[in-house]
Amino acid sequence: MNGPSTEVGIVRVDRYNVEKYHINITNDTYNDSIGNPESGDSILSAVIYSLMFILSAGSNIPVLFTLLKNQKRKCRLNLMFLHLVISDLIVTIFVIPLEITTDLPVQWVAGNAACKFLIYMRAFGPNILSSILAAISMDIYYTILHPLKVNDALRRSKIFLTLAWAASILSSIPQVSWF
Repeated sequence: MNGPSTEVGIVRVDRYNVEKYHINITNDTYNDSIGNPESGDSILSAVIYSLMFILSAGSNIPVLFTLLKNQKRKCRLNLMFLHLVISDLIVTIFVIPLEITTDLPVQWVAGNAACKFLIYMRAFGPNILSSILAAISMDIYYTILHPLKVNDALRRSKIFLTLAWAASILSSIPQVSWF
């Protein structure tokens, strides 16, 4: 059962704003405003995120096609760039549109499974992007530290990338259980 300090949240949605009312054990209520489109902040944020989406998709998709087309050359730099572009597109496709809709007062109609998936992707996108950048940095570090171990470089890069993907997948799982 609920303890004496339990709060119940009620969300009210109307045409102009979304408000969250908290009711504590003493039946006092307080208002926590989530968004107000009349202020212009939500609209400005949506416009900026939309421009970021267009620029990111417009620049990463051609790079992705170029890297996929030139797969005859099996160099580790192309492999690293390919994973970096894929992780950047994950952020572009999943995180940026979610941020746009988070700032605007809309009602969620996609269901619980879609909500959990998008919350997972919201955490996974930045995690994988930073992990891939860390893998590239570690690869550069080992290349400078051991310049004569060229035969081992591609295998080492694949290990770093595998660890980056695994760490990002595992570290994003708790987000699903919280929401």
